[in-house]
Amino acid sequence: MPRRTTTRRTPFALSTVALSLLLAILACTANDTLFIRLTATPEPTITPTPLSLETRFKVGDTAIMVGVSNFAGINMPPLPGPFRPGVSGNVTCFPNSKVPIIDISRNTADPNDETIYYLVECPMRGWAADFNLSRFAQYESAVVKSADGSGAKMWRNTDASSDPLPEVCPDGETISIQTLMNNPNNPRDPNIYIQTSCAGQTGFLLESDLAPAS
Repeated sequence: MPRRTTTRRTPFALSTVALSLLLAILACTANDTLFIRLTATPEPTITPTPLSLETRFKVGDTAIMVGVSNFAGINMPPLPGPFRPGVSGNVTCFPNSKVPIIDISRNTADPNDETIYYLVECPMRGWAADFNLSRFAQYESAVVKSADGSGAKMWRNTDASSDPLPEVCPDGETISIQTLMNNPNNPRDPNIYIQTSCAGQTGFLLESDLAPAS
């Protein structure tokens, strides 16, 4: 009687089949990170808003920092806009510091904010509002130059909405700058106040009523 021949599957053959099935499954899932190299998505950057208007300072100019006193530091945010407590990246600059103007922008988060913001270095970089930067330094001289030529009003304190002193400081008068300050009661007051003596009285002139002494 002839001998029946039987074929046995070896463990090697079974392993080969299993490996082939696994490779087929992996090939079907081609979006897997095993086959596709992922690239990091770049973080969006906020660029300064281009300006078409004339500004008090230009890139490359220098300015003097002004705050609500000669002792309180001025907080500068990392993006052009008003200071917000608790925001990462805020830096502090002290009054009367001389700083370079690096860039100029509007508020990148609020298009209704008409304030101009300047990127300065003191010694770290941050954005300062227009009313935190002066053309004049403490103890310098300046000349009174009012818009209509009638002389500049003097204020009893750092608030142009209050009553002025009785006498105006006449145009052409050279004054000595004692201090430069912002309005401590109104952080959005756009004026810079210059303390000085003129016309027999001591008070505050607006920086906008002054011109550099020749």
